[in-house]
Amino acid sequence: MKLACLLSEGFEDLEALGTIALLRRSSILCDIVSVFSEPTVKGSFSTTVVADVMLKDLNVSNYDGLFIPGGRHSFILKDNPEVLKVVKEFHSKNKYLFAICAAPSVFGVLGILDDKKYISFPTTEVYMKKGIRMREKAVRDGKIITAVGAGAVYEFAFLIIETLLGKDKRQEIEKRIQYYLN
Repeated sequence: MKLACLLSEGFEDLEALGTIALLRRSSILCDIVSVFSEPTVKGSFSTTVVADVMLKDLNVSNYDGLFIPGGRHSFILKDNPEVLKVVKEFHSKNKYLFAICAAPSVFGVLGILDDKKYISFPTTEVYMKKGIRMREKAVRDGKIITAVGAGAVYEFAFLIIETLLGKDKRQEIEKRIQYYLN
């Protein structure tokens, strides 16, 4: 399995890097995609990461899904025609779509969350007026997984892992990082 993770300046550090680390730990490849073709991208809390791919070079066919972390960059991404084009292409090819915090708004403005269960950071529901807002940390509806915010990174990543690789893999990773309570 291989995912593309869209980042631009102002991404939420924990949501991006925590999720990527857990996915990679479970053998899900996750390329960091620089939206604005900068070789490095700085998060909201000044964490700088090096991109694997530039958005202009992204080939959707090489990926099983798309991951967008939240942060203030979400409000730029939801209005960016190139980002919206890429999201539409992932969706039209029936690939997985994952977003956390404010990032579900990118799916929302495209109508992808219409009549779908989702969760997002409070106040962003204005972009998902026809979605079915849930009160959970992470929500799955078909091939779409959303989460409420940085406090739900584990639940978000574990739901992605379980969806892509099964419950046994999720439990293996939970045990390996000492997340389980038993």
